[in-house]
Amino acid sequence: MSEVEPLRFPNIFDRLKRGQRIFVILHKDPLRERIDVRTSEVLGLSDDVLFLAQTEPPVDPEQIGATLEAVLLLGEGEVLRPVGYAARLLDIRSDYPLPPDSFPVSPGLPVPVPVAVPALALAAPRPEDFFETSLRMHYRVPVDDDMGVLIRLEGLECLDVSPGDEGLAGGDAPEGHEGPELLDFSAGGARVRLPGCAQVEVGQSLPFKLIFLGSGYADGIGIVRSAERTPDGSALHLGLFFTNLDIRDIRYLERMVARIVSACRQRERDAEYS
Repeated sequence: MSEVEPLRFPNIFDRLKRGQRIFVILHKDPLRERIDVRTSEVLGLSDDVLFLAQTEPPVDPEQIGATLEAVLLLGEGEVLRPVGYAARLLDIRSDYPLPPDSFPVSPGLPVPVPVAVPALALAAPRPEDFFETSLRMHYRVPVDDDMGVLIRLEGLECLDVSPGDEGLAGGDAPEGHEGPELLDFSAGGARVRLPGCAQVEVGQSLPFKLIFLGSGYADGIGIVRSAERTPDGSALHLGLFFTNLDIRDIRYLERMVARIVSACRQRERDAEYS
């Protein structure tokens, strides 16, 4: 893989520019099917050190000296693959200076005000260090309208409802608001679209109920791993990491994912013969 990646992604170092979104994987546990992924962005690349914005929740100073993964999403069009490298965490700085063009301009002052921000200092990569990796432990199932899979999220200021069945999902949304839309899910997490929702912070805990109409439900706590506005600003896309699930609900979700994947693949096979 290390000999292939520089050829497939010849401009990978051009992507390590200030403002580039990047993911930090602190921990992977394949046996327990757990992964700790946090979102960051590139602040700068200086000789043999890559500076990233401190994550939320922040990386603990006890991690200094440990090896983590820094991961970019690379590819063409809508097909993106996580490509990263193993990096040693050299230091956590509280005062990384932003370049002058990032300084805010204060009213009445002739020059911008310098700004320093918390930053992670990682060992910089070499071209041969990159490899394809994964940002999740579970296969994600895209949700179609006919699947009958809904999600209810609590702890949101603007809404606490979901579309669909009134008894299970909380009733009708208030006028002008739609409920959260489940984009995909697995036994380990989900992506959710929130139309017209107020700000949701990375690291925020949102109690959820994942409902399979006519088949039951599973509930737990969803930790917000990513929160991005859609290009038109009308909705928010959340990446949730499921936690506080009991073993019964975890196994139930695994069975439901397997069942839906099997049904989707059968439909694809049927379409090929039609």
